[in-house]
Amino acid sequence: MLCFTAYYLTKFNQTLVFQDDDSLLWLKEALKPSWGDILITVDGISVLFISLSVLLIPICVSVSRTSITHHRKEFYLCLFSVLFLLILVFSVLDIVVFYVLFEAILIPMFLIIGVWGPREEKVKAVYYFFFYTLVGSLLMLMSIFKLYSVAGVAHYHQLCTFAFPFHIECWIFLGFFIGLAVKIPMMPFHLWLPQAHAEAPIAGSILLAGVLLKLGGYGLIRFGFPLFPQAAEYFSPFIVTLSLVAIIYGSFSTCRQSDIKRLIAYSSISHMGLVTLAIFCHSFNGLVAAITMMLAHGLVSSGLFMCSSILYTRHNTRTIRYFRGLVYIMPLFSILTLFLVLANIGFPLTFNFIAEFLSILTAFQYSKIVGVLCCLGVLISTVYTLYFYNRVFFGSSSSHLNNPRDINHSEFQAFIPLIILTIVLGIYPSFILDYITLSCYKSISL
Repeated sequence: MLCFTAYYLTKFNQTLVFQDDDSLLWLKEALKPSWGDILITVDGISVLFISLSVLLIPICVSVSRTSITHHRKEFYLCLFSVLFLLILVFSVLDIVVFYVLFEAILIPMFLIIGVWGPREEKVKAVYYFFFYTLVGSLLMLMSIFKLYSVAGVAHYHQLCTFAFPFHIECWIFLGFFIGLAVKIPMMPFHLWLPQAHAEAPIAGSILLAGVLLKLGGYGLIRFGFPLFPQAAEYFSPFIVTLSLVAIIYGSFSTCRQSDIKRLIAYSSISHMGLVTLAIFCHSFNGLVAAITMMLAHGLVSSGLFMCSSILYTRHNTRTIRYFRGLVYIMPLFSILTLFLVLANIGFPLTFNFIAEFLSILTAFQYSKIVGVLCCLGVLISTVYTLYFYNRVFFGSSSSHLNNPRDINHSEFQAFIPLIILTIVLGIYPSFILDYITLSCYKSISL
């Protein structure tokens, strides 16, 4: 989906941007009677995240056919409600409507984790998820009220041309930043993520890691710099420092996890730290690196959570010490997991390698010290990830493995689009990098 969308738009030079184009007049007229001044459209950045959302939902449906055994209709209704809201939140131009849609996603995700989570602690986890994100978003709502009281408008285009007083801009930016940082999540707003991932069903984990964490990064790119350029510049050293802490903390926290899902979740915190660092290095290359990192992480982390779900379905545990010697009894699953593990640590010829290389290059351009610390965090995460794979898949078979059945045909099919995209975009990255670069350039030049 990502490849074909980028190829089509790049080949015919039809990059979508937020602009007053005559080709969109029919859409504006169609929306005007019911939506008023609210315009729903997409640009080159939005279409990538919409494509990622559309790609992951069928995978969620496929992997949930056997794991979801009760209230299936309601479960699928929640899944497609999330997709509908994601498409809208990535395409709306009114900030108030963006906030409403941003928060509305909490409702179906609350139900997906709280009702269909596989373990008893799911209720505690879902309340962690709900209240952390809700409280952070209330600060964002206060900032929107202040923004509207000062500017008198809430439309993206009009706000881009409005100059806020510096002290007001700083306070509004902080509210937006905290609300979006909880969603990413950044340190110290990350506590809900490992708990939510550990108790969510596989579809919930795929949506959380694949798309919902990207809402924070998308919001920072869309609103942080165009609306609050002075405040973003002023707070960038502080945010870069927080990002470095997230990268290193996430890497060290990965080392002490005994649960496979929690290990992947803390790895996600480290990778999303690279995203925020690239965004606030204040360079054009940083924006390209951040978008690339979010797309690559969305593909590979979804696959890793699918792997953890397969292990839990087979053996009723995700505790690392109970697994050993899986390469002998689940060889196909071991090969798929090895590929995803290598992609997650940024192995060459994978899309994640391109994303991490661009992010670290941006960090070195910002500061050599920042670049070295980024490399340190990535190195620690790499060492422990390989150590984790060695413990779980090699050695003599464990007596705790009570259902040593390899993955079946339908489970294997769910991995195919993720693996193909990761390989193709890793071998031929200009396929999508040229499109991302052009999209960022047009979005910034508006």
